[in-house]
Amino acid sequence: MKNKNILILGSTGFIGRSLTKKLLSKDHYITSPVRNPDKVKRNILSGDIGQINITPFNLSNIHSIESDIKEADIIVNLLGILFEKPNNSFENTHYHLPKVLTDLTVKHHKRLVHISSLGSTLNTKSSYLYSKALGEQYIESNHDNFTIIKPSIVFGEEDNFLNQFGYLTKFLPFLPLYKKGKTKFQPIYIDDLTSFMTQVIASNRDNFLNKSIDAVGPKIYSFKEILELIFEIVKKKKRFINIPDFLASIQGRLMGNLPNPLFTYDQFISLSHDSISPNGDTLIKAILGRELSSMNLVASNYLNKFIDKV
Repeated sequence: MKNKNILILGSTGFIGRSLTKKLLSKDHYITSPVRNPDKVKRNILSGDIGQINITPFNLSNIHSIESDIKEADIIVNLLGILFEKPNNSFENTHYHLPKVLTDLTVKHHKRLVHISSLGSTLNTKSSYLYSKALGEQYIESNHDNFTIIKPSIVFGEEDNFLNQFGYLTKFLPFLPLYKKGKTKFQPIYIDDLTSFMTQVIASNRDNFLNKSIDAVGPKIYSFKEILELIFEIVKKKKRFINIPDFLASIQGRLMGNLPNPLFTYDQFISLSHDSISPNGDTLIKAILGRELSSMNLVASNYLNKFIDKV
């Protein structure tokens, strides 16, 4: 069914930008609550006049968008943070926000599509993974019309993961290995993920009603294998330095105090948990009707900008 009214929280993020453009191209109408309206300019350019509605939003007053929720057909929550700031905690973003959204969407009989994280668990010392699990648990226990999608690492031209390590190869003679590089991931390409999400949003809701879906790509990599791939793409010799846990812990605590840290203590703790779902790509392939994109091929198209120019 076309012309759905979809409210997207987090439309200006990496996943949000891709998803918004896809939904606009399918003739849906988007409501985009944002703190900074200037950030949605790229989304506006991809839609027709009147197809996207920008409204002010502040995480400290979620009830301010209740009228938008009431008018929408579907609410999509993409909001998440990778590190905490004094005014923005994991608990607030990953638990309190989904809790209030759950209560509001139940009140107005609306469907909720919530993006969480593969590997979320209550059995962890990682505040990130724990808070993600709390949010999922509340939705599953209190909503009757939801879909939770749990991606592993999401890669693409504007990602914050492969690009970060690609950038580091320009300045460091080696790349750091935490947990001996053994943590496993199952990366999914941004276009595959948001194409799948578009199908979930546009489909008959019964197909995905009250389900939690792992969103993964076709191949499992260790952390070390991902870094080896980056070295291959940027045409540099593979050099690593194993960071012992006690040093990684100290490094994470110190770097976590920076405004935009490259590494935090909580991320170090998260590396104790794999982010994989063997055969988890089967459903996504079936829905999209095609094979999923290879990270080896896709990443080479955008990480080559880090190759040293002669």
